[in-house]
Amino acid sequence: MPPVRPFRGLSYRVADHGQVADLTDLVCPPYDVISPAQQAALLARDLHNAVRLELSAETDPHAAAAATLSAWLTDRTLERRPRPALYAYGHARSGEPDRATVHGVLARVLLEPFGGGVRAHERTLPGPKADRLALLRATRTQLSPVLAAYFDVSADSPDLASLPRTGERSARDGDGLLHTVAAIEPNDRLLEYLARQRLYIADGHHRYETALAYQAEVRADAALTDAAPGALASDWVMAVLINAEREQLEIQATHRLVLKADPAALQSLARDPGPFWHAQPLAPTQLAGRLAGLREASAPVFGLVLPDDQGYLLVGDADALAERMASEPMHEALRRLDLAILHAEVLADRLGIDAAAVAAGGRLAYTRSEADAIRAVADGAAQAAILVRPTRLEQLAAVAGIGEVMPQKSTYFYPKLLTGLVFYPLEGD
Repeated sequence: MPPVRPFRGLSYRVADHGQVADLTDLVCPPYDVISPAQQAALLARDLHNAVRLELSAETDPHAAAAATLSAWLTDRTLERRPRPALYAYGHARSGEPDRATVHGVLARVLLEPFGGGVRAHERTLPGPKADRLALLRATRTQLSPVLAAYFDVSADSPDLASLPRTGERSARDGDGLLHTVAAIEPNDRLLEYLARQRLYIADGHHRYETALAYQAEVRADAALTDAAPGALASDWVMAVLINAEREQLEIQATHRLVLKADPAALQSLARDPGPFWHAQPLAPTQLAGRLAGLREASAPVFGLVLPDDQGYLLVGDADALAERMASEPMHEALRRLDLAILHAEVLADRLGIDAAAVAAGGRLAYTRSEADAIRAVADGAAQAAILVRPTRLEQLAAVAGIGEVMPQKSTYFYPKLLTGLVFYPLEGD
C-alpha cells in the first residue's frame, strides 16, 4: 500500500487571537462544480479568494493563477509551515451544518498507477485533465486535495478527534456546512496505520491522474530520472484519507441531460420501451420521490423527463437486462449497476450515445439537481433528462476492488472538500 507522509503545507496567513480563524471568504469549491455565477460571487467576496488560483477568470487563467500565487507568496498572504505536518480535516453533513462529524487525515500519498494500493472507481474525461495539468505546470502547486476512502473495521482505527492540534481554521461552504482543518503532529503509529490501507479514490480522479502525468514530466528530466521513489515533491499527491467504515460519507446522484439525440428514439423509451423496461407515467416533479423510495430496489430504475411535461418511471426487467449485459466486456459487479446499464442499453443501444460519443462531449450534460434537470427540458436547453439513483458506497468498493471503473460522473461525494484550507507546493523544499 502507498506510503503516507506529512508535508509543509501552504496556508493563508491569519492573525492568531486564540480563536479558530474563519476562512469562509477565502475558500472555494473545486473547479468542476464552480458555475460562472458562483465564480463571479467568489471573486467579489474577497480579492484573495482561492478561486483566483483554482479557476481564474482571466483570459489566460493558468498564467494568471501562477502570477497571483507568486504575488501572494511575496506579500505573505500565504505562508509555508516551517515543519512538515499532518492535518485533521473535518466536515459537517446534511442536517447538522454546524458540527464537523466526518473526520479524515490530510496528508501526501506516494503516487502509483491505479490497480495496486490505489484504486479508481470511475472513468475520466480528457478535457479536464488537460486543463488541470496546464494549471499544475504553471503553479507547481497542488491546490485541491483528492478524497480517498479506505475500509477498516479493526480496533486500530485512530480517534482523530482526540489528537492534539494547532492552528485550527474553519470555513463554511456554499451550502453553509462547516469544514475544519488543523495541524497534527506526525507519529509513526498513525503513518504506519494509514500506509496499510488500500485507498479508493472517491473524488478527484482527474486531479490524481493529473498528478501522475506531471510526475512523469518532471522525471523525464535526465537529471531527475534516477531519483529514488518519493524523493521528489511531484512523486506525491495531496489527499484527505477517510475510513468509510467509521465515517458517514454521503453520495448524491448525478443526473444525465440528453443534449443531442434522435427525438423519435427518445420518445420510444416511453412509448415502446421494448423487452427491458416498463414505463410508468408519472409527473416529472414526482420522479425524485419515487426514486428515493426505490433506492434499495434490486432492479434498475430511472426517471425519464421529456418535453411537454412528460414524465415516466422506467423500471427494468432484471433478468432480461442481466442477459443483455452479459455481452458487455466487464465484471459482473459492474454489469449490475444502474449507470452501467444506462450507458450500455439506453444511451448506446437506444440513443446512439456510446462511450466514444460521451468522451467527445456535446451529447450529454450533468446536474445534481432534479429541479434543474426538469427545468432544462422545459426550457428547451436539453432534449430529455434521465434521473438516476445514487451509487452506494459498497457498490463503489466492489467495482474498484476488482479493478473496474464506472462511467463518468457515477458518484458525487457531498460535500466537496474545500480549496484554500491547505495547498501543497511542489518546489521550495
